[in-house]
Amino acid sequence: MQLMNWAATRSRRDNLILETDFTQIADSPLTPEKKAEFTAYRQALRDIPQTYDNPDDIVWPTKPTL
Repeated sequence: MQLMNWAATRSRRDNLILETDFTQIADSPLTPEKKAEFTAYRQALRDIPQTYDNPDDIVWPTKPTL
């Protein structure tokens, strides 16, 4: 059961990262500060599997505002 939860967690995480890909391109209209916020957010998402032992315990990071 936990393997299925991790699969769903990774899928959700991957989608959240995908939604913010545009923030990391060179010609992004974001300020350097906003770009750094999104970089930190994306890193927090990537770190979820190493940060939590149980997918039910995950506290999802807050997406920065545009």
